[in-house]
Amino acid sequence: MSPSIFRPRNFITLLVTFSGLIMTVSGFVLYVVPEGRVAYWTDWRLLGLSKQAWGSIHTNLSFLFFLVLAFHLYYNWRVLMAYLKDRLRQQFTLRRELVAALALGLVVVGGSAAQWPPFLQVMELGAAAKKAWYAGEDVQPPFPHAELMPLAELARRIDLNLPGVLDVLAEEGYAAESSEVTLKDLAQRHGASPMQLFEMIMADDRVYR
Repeated sequence: MSPSIFRPRNFITLLVTFSGLIMTVSGFVLYVVPEGRVAYWTDWRLLGLSKQAWGSIHTNLSFLFFLVLAFHLYYNWRVLMAYLKDRLRQQFTLRRELVAALALGLVVVGGSAAQWPPFLQVMELGAAAKKAWYAGEDVQPPFPHAELMPLAELARRIDLNLPGVLDVLAEEGYAAESSEVTLKDLAQRHGASPMQLFEMIMADDRVYR
């Protein structure tokens, strides 16, 4: 067969491998990424990608993995069935291995759901890793998803002088075209984080009534 011919079976096998490897990486990143409210507030990034981007990569590759896996089974169905029939003719010599694999899988699922050791410790390690990114720093937003709230609502929520907020932003080079703009929009537009803009606002006396 000519090497220039596209081989769907080889393509599917390679795609399963590729998507599985990337899912492993993205899954580990999501395991240690800071909590959502902190990651979005500080505009946390790893390798230039935000928490939302890593989540999108992981989710879409998961769909791709399952789709490609279905094609993988399709292309190898006869081989798989022949293998199973051969094992059945040999009085199912893998029965011990099958029982052990099922038992281990059920233990992991059940232990994780019930928060038994050592599965509980695995999750606690992840929680510690999430906090380690900003150890000793105050990176909590004033309230959850403050970066998504329009400036007018943000000022009302924490009792700030809205004209003062807009003046401070404009003088610092972050002019908002309206009070309906969010901190997230302004931050992304100027390569900053919502937390940086908020701290800049709160450091100016003009924002207080």
